[in-house]
Amino acid sequence: MSYREVAGNIFNSQAQALVNTVNCVGAMGKGIALEFRRRYPTMFLEYREVCSRGELRPGEIWRWSSGGRQILNCAVKNHWKYPSKPDWIERCLEVFSLHYIEWGIQSIAFPWMGAMNGGIPLEVIQTMMRFHLKNLPSIQIEVYEFSPDAKDPLFEKLLKLSSEDISAGELSLRSGISKVQWEKTLGMLQSGTVPSLTRLIEAKAFGAKSIEKLYLFWVSPTLLRKIPGIS
Repeated sequence: MSYREVAGNIFNSQAQALVNTVNCVGAMGKGIALEFRRRYPTMFLEYREVCSRGELRPGEIWRWSSGGRQILNCAVKNHWKYPSKPDWIERCLEVFSLHYIEWGIQSIAFPWMGAMNGGIPLEVIQTMMRFHLKNLPSIQIEVYEFSPDAKDPLFEKLLKLSSEDISAGELSLRSGISKVQWEKTLGMLQSGTVPSLTRLIEAKAFGAKSIEKLYLFWVSPTLLRKIPGIS
């Protein structure tokens, strides 16, 4: 058994499973859920269907897996408009504690569940998660406090792309993102003025729809026209 709390980016974790925090109405529009939606678009489409059928309720976990990695979508909210409830988070932790061995999970990375967009004080979440997770046997657990400048595997791909002999025009044709936006982005990457994907988004080199296209360009370009509001 191993438990540790780290500052960084959960998507850089090598853990077998990652934890996402979601609502029960099929929206992943903010915070960590938005990042999961962008990085796992197929999962997002399936999650919307699950919610549309009323099959996910607060305190439950909807599991999704692909390529040997499991995503545990923990329903810590009912509707995205309203805050999380400690009881729902605790129920998710209880469900996980009861079933992680059955699910074959030997390593997992959590965020501090409900401490940001969930509206629950961090110290409340920390006490609860430490109580449920610190002494679980036969599993390695990481709990991430998000750091906006942390290493990110997608940003590393973008840096590699910027160092190759590929023009902004060619990237525009491949991704559906304008040549002007690519020129601005490549300039920032090559000059080293942005250290992370978060900082690149904050710099507004890409508009909102172009950010969505950028992620799909990396992970699943065939889904570009299936995600509402992107095409």
